[in-house]
Amino acid sequence: MNNSLMVGYLQSWSSNVTFTQAAERGYNAIVLAFGEIDGSTVNIYDGFFAAAHTPELLKQDISNAKEKGAKQILLSVGGANNTYNPGGVPVSELAGNIVCFLNEYGFTGIDFDLEIEGDGAYLDELCQALKSIEPALIITAAPQLNQGAHETDLILVSSGNCRMYDQAVNNHRFDYLFIQAYNNPWPIINNTQETDVEFISNSFINLTTTIPNSTKIVIGEPADRQAAGTSIFTVADVPDNIYQLIHDQYETNYSNPQFGGAMVWSINLDAQNGYQFVNALKGLLDS
Repeated sequence: MNNSLMVGYLQSWSSNVTFTQAAERGYNAIVLAFGEIDGSTVNIYDGFFAAAHTPELLKQDISNAKEKGAKQILLSVGGANNTYNPGGVPVSELAGNIVCFLNEYGFTGIDFDLEIEGDGAYLDELCQALKSIEPALIITAAPQLNQGAHETDLILVSSGNCRMYDQAVNNHRFDYLFIQAYNNPWPIINNTQETDVEFISNSFINLTTTIPNSTKIVIGEPADRQAAGTSIFTVADVPDNIYQLIHDQYETNYSNPQFGGAMVWSINLDAQNGYQFVNALKGLLDS
């Protein structure tokens, strides 16, 4: 049985989609973007989730989403505005606070969407501490892609060429990697770039050669043209059947043991576009 995920990021500042509605639409892994780490304090970015704007409403929304089929509800930290600022506090203290916060709201794990030049050793130690407190906790990361030279192996980066994730990846800290296969026109694999739909399968195959077998790989794409600066949607002539082509690319790697599913930024933008992304894939990923 393939336990692949249909992953979507849910914007904390948007009020158009709740966790429950996302689950009803077919997202079985929903990631709140964003949580916030400031020293040892853990919270939701700006203090609230707009679609369920009180702690009580959010907790109920998360509970309802699980009843509607959501397997994983994750809290993501980082992002373009960087909500991950531990400041070197003891990892044991921060890990304990993270676990308490996740348990209070009903989150099943944490996602590190880091887009900074940060301390990879600290991140590795933090992930280890989290698992030691709560072994069942799901830990994921959302690296961007880069290359030292065209047609060489892809590398996972947090910013530019910063390989902040490497130590934690090599130590098997992450259950899933939600790969951002967009916003960088530089990498070329098998004559394809992030603007080519075939990059979905080509990047996946290349990453299986360097990422530990125990880590599931989830290639991520934007929901539509406005969701990313460079992507399969930003070329001059986007095919009319682009969402079917996306489905076919994920299906190509479906039987691979490291296949973890598909990811989209974001559920909110997918909703504005008639849920075309999740509609194209949920039949494959819940089969």
